[in-house]
Amino acid sequence: MAFSKQFEKALDDLFKQRTHWLRADLGFAKPGKPPKFSREKVNKGIVHLQELASKAFSQTRAKTQFNKHVKRKKNWFVKGHGWEEKKTLFNEWYRFLELKTGCVYAFWDRNNRCLYVGRTGAGGTRPSNHFDKFWFKDSKRITIYEVAGRSHIPKIECLAIHHNQPRYNKNTPATKKWKKACPLCKIHRSIEQELRQIFRLR
Repeated sequence: MAFSKQFEKALDDLFKQRTHWLRADLGFAKPGKPPKFSREKVNKGIVHLQELASKAFSQTRAKTQFNKHVKRKKNWFVKGHGWEEKKTLFNEWYRFLELKTGCVYAFWDRNNRCLYVGRTGAGGTRPSNHFDKFWFKDSKRITIYEVAGRSHIPKIECLAIHHNQPRYNKNTPATKKWKKACPLCKIHRSIEQELRQIFRLR
């Protein structure tokens, strides 16, 4: 089932649970124990709908933004013995790219699953700073996305996180008020605001 259809179904299910009492009074609800509707259920519903929205929109919006703001995409396949040698080899390759503004980067395992997404400014060596992390042993490829315009870097990083669902990103990307906002984060906020308004509990 398409993510957009899953989103619609999940929203309908949440609404049916919230209005079960009304449909039961009118004789429209099926007999049986009524569903318990609580603040916890609303919170879980919001998170679930946000996840479905990310999956539904990241395919189109992330691709559009990437095509618009990513100048180059380069892959480095992990090689060397031990993380120190791997770090040296990577930094030599990375300097050869001569990035002008900065980049977003992603680590991938042998099954093409994303491990981590991050960003760095021009001349930064932040990707190789992760080579001593416990999860780096599973890394087989590092993708570098060179971003056109420094102000777009946080947005591209955020979209990459929405789209790739990295395993080891614990926090949302840091943003500053003058940086370009992530369109999917705007959708997440709208979903939460609207659902809390619709399913308001005392």
